[in-house]
Amino acid sequence: MDIGNWILEIPPLSFQIIPNLIFILSILGIFVIVLRHLPDAAVESEESNTNIQPHTRLLAKGLPAQAISKIRVSATFTVKKFWFFILEAKDLRPHSAAGYKIKKMFTSRLTKPKALPVPLQQLVNPKNEQFYLDQIKIEPKNLKLYDDLGKYYLEQENLNDARDIYHYLVNHEPANPDFHARLGFCFFKSQNYEKAAQAYGKAIALDSTQPNRYYNLGLSQEAAGELDDAERAFKKALELEPQNPKYLYSLEKLANSRLTIHD
Repeated sequence: MDIGNWILEIPPLSFQIIPNLIFILSILGIFVIVLRHLPDAAVESEESNTNIQPHTRLLAKGLPAQAISKIRVSATFTVKKFWFFILEAKDLRPHSAAGYKIKKMFTSRLTKPKALPVPLQQLVNPKNEQFYLDQIKIEPKNLKLYDDLGKYYLEQENLNDARDIYHYLVNHEPANPDFHARLGFCFFKSQNYEKAAQAYGKAIALDSTQPNRYYNLGLSQEAAGELDDAERAFKKALELEPQNPKYLYSLEKLANSRLTIHD
């Protein structure tokens, strides 16, 4: 019989079934080998672990629990190594649909990452005083944390604590115009307009590009009775941001106040 003709008569499906059958039998052989070595491993574990507590020995019926744990880890590691080797070799040639499904099932189990725990900050609302204080205890030199706490106090209308925070910040970072401006806001809300004007003046000296700070300076000076200075501050704000209705209204209101005083 001609061998070439005999090969041609073999059904094409056999070329897909035979490799997969060999592949599955190889895996079954590995498990049989591992199972055959379990008793020996149990004896070795029993002889080497002389420090196992009595209650652990009583709980382990037949095969010691500690030996089972070690054998399970060793067997899993061996199977994974062999399995990755087979998968790597199998990728060198086309595989059938059945082989692909088996590979996908095992590799998904081996490589699937564990779910990460949800951060505690996402489970609770961190916007409370204790949260910021705890953060400051962790990083006591991080001035941004103090600034966050100061902003929180301002949101809560806690002006005394906010003022203390920004006093601390301007002393530790005097070149930061934002800290001076927020300190000025604390003084303004507390109706201490002279100190508010001084704080806004320092903020402007460090950064003269913010029209809103000139506006706040003008409001503080107007409330303190320094109308000429307030007018100059409002005009400077309008110069930096023309046609802003807030600045225009403040200038008009200031002019009307002067007319009322002269009348």
